[in-house]
Amino acid sequence: MSDGKPGDENQCLGVAERLGGAIEIRRVAPKAPWVWAMPYGPIAPADRPDKESSPLKGPFPDVAIASGRRTVAYLRALKKASPATTTLFLKDPRTANAGADLIWVPFHDKRRGDNVMVTLTGPHRLSSEVLAHAQTTGPQAIHHLPPARVALILGGDTKKEKFGHKAARRLGHYLEKTLPSHMSVMVTPSRRTPPHVMSEVSRALRSRPHWIWDGTGDNPYLSMLALADAIIVTADSHSMLSDVLATSAPVYIFEPDDYPAKLKVTLRQLLRQPFVHLLDSPLETGSRAPIDSTELIADELRRLIEETQAG
Repeated sequence: MSDGKPGDENQCLGVAERLGGAIEIRRVAPKAPWVWAMPYGPIAPADRPDKESSPLKGPFPDVAIASGRRTVAYLRALKKASPATTTLFLKDPRTANAGADLIWVPFHDKRRGDNVMVTLTGPHRLSSEVLAHAQTTGPQAIHHLPPARVALILGGDTKKEKFGHKAARRLGHYLEKTLPSHMSVMVTPSRRTPPHVMSEVSRALRSRPHWIWDGTGDNPYLSMLALADAIIVTADSHSMLSDVLATSAPVYIFEPDDYPAKLKVTLRQLLRQPFVHLLDSPLETGSRAPIDSTELIADELRRLIEETQAG
């Protein structure tokens, strides 16, 4: 259950896919004045589970997974209508009464409690099967790049912080002067990547084999991760960090001059993991154990489901 935001929805789907079974996406779109009171207030009368047009209309699911502030009141209403449904909310619902049997939050969030699960990385859709399939897909150009291949995963500006020109020049300098000359580079920007970052990266890579996704067609993000012998990722997105750490490639994290302070808390913990370094370290290839929080969350849900069924 989501309000349609891709990031929230993909996290929900990642956990649901690990559980198996039939998956149905329900999207909520509360209007004023009801949306003004969320996550604390009730849902609109027309959205109640007994209404024909309700996104909560039955039959009720065995498991409901929700994320996003606008879904909190809907999960609460669903749990009230169907106590047997095992409910999970991803990220802090910002209220004590979320209707959730289990709440997951990342390490950098402050929420803790008996029904709160905390992990360093977040849920994602990168199962071993997905990555194995991605090794055979994507543009032929990235398959033809000579090894060792480096995947460069770019974020960009956040709500309050800018990926500035100084940081872009630092990244470009590393790619041009420090990255070992035998390595080729695959680059995928995000919607948040500023043009000046792309210009600096393009300039820095012009003398070595590389391929940059230009935004046309499907993003070969998964294929890049699956084919990478090493990964460079910017530190401005917890979701991106979670994705790359779900692979077995060494991960090198580039810190922009300014990015969310809460991510710095998580980053300090991540750097204690094997083959996870800041980009100021010499870049090497190798293999490490993936960090897979999605399966940990799914395991805890399975335990709760078994308790519900036993009861």
